[in-house]
Amino acid sequence: MLTLAEAAEQLGIAHATLRHQVQLGRMKARLFGKTYVISTEELERYRSTSLGKPGRPRHRAAPRPSR
Repeated sequence: MLTLAEAAEQLGIAHATLRHQVQLGRMKARLFGKTYVISTEELERYRSTSLGKPGRPRHRAAPRPSR
């Protein structure tokens, strides 16, 4: 079992992002007191199915005009 912070660190994403995924139901976690914990199996499932999938499309900045 890993805390949300430990899982986020292993996944290389922000703690707040992972908490949001839990709240949306995209990742299963249990709440113990004020701390979410995630099983290692769930962490691996999330890593294999969700990481690298686009959320919002990233918009490239328009090139700046030369002066």
